[in-house]
Amino acid sequence: MSAITRTNNRGTTPDGDTGRDAQPRHEQRHDPAARHAPTLPTHPSWRFQDRFELWADWLERDSGGHWKPHQSVLQRSFRTREDTLLHAERFINRGDFPMSGGSATPVTLLRNRRDALLAAFREAEGDGVTLIREVIFPVGEYALSLKVTRERLADPVRATFGSAANPLRSLAGQPVKLTVLIEHPYDVLERAGGHLELGDRAAQVGAHTQEFAPGTVVTGVPYRHATVSVSRGLLKKPLLYRYEIVEPDPEETPPATP
Repeated sequence: MSAITRTNNRGTTPDGDTGRDAQPRHEQRHDPAARHAPTLPTHPSWRFQDRFELWADWLERDSGGHWKPHQSVLQRSFRTREDTLLHAERFINRGDFPMSGGSATPVTLLRNRRDALLAAFREAEGDGVTLIREVIFPVGEYALSLKVTRERLADPVRATFGSAANPLRSLAGQPVKLTVLIEHPYDVLERAGGHLELGDRAAQVGAHTQEFAPGTVVTGVPYRHATVSVSRGLLKKPLLYRYEIVEPDPEETPPATP
């Protein structure tokens, strides 16, 4: 079997491959509290909670020899780092990593291979912030990718537009995309993009400005998205104004200036 490959805390494998090639279904994010610092005062209801996730995926090499996503095995969320790591070790010890496809597809690891994978996982390191651990473990022509990540998320909030707890306030000054639609069957009426400018009774994104009554209901996850629901009458579905943070493209982020 191939040697065990572990990423170091800079996200690269010993042979020079970057960890980005082995990120099948999620991107690492910086602390949202720092990235999405609001221009308006924060509210106690916008508090962050840590969410830890365990990811297990099968990878295969592309024509250039880089590991690419092939098939998902597991993705589960936990409240604490300790619970996540404990579940990961139990998952590894079971040795079952199902993958549909061909008859030669690896499914169960033998005991010595499980022990090797567990040892590699225990020694693996991430950046300690968003990526706790990451290991790429070759199995024949495939490889198992096991990751433990941490993300800070605020709890969902429901408030009125005029309230200090209005989750839309947490997006003020940030680049957002706006989608105006009718609830069920989700008929999209308009789209807009730009930085969110927020007033006492209005929200502006690019050339689109919309006024809202102070009692209008707003729901959302602070620093992520917020939806303003405007009633259109008793027998009509409400009109929804959905504002979502535009995440920066890591490929387009300019390098830091020395």
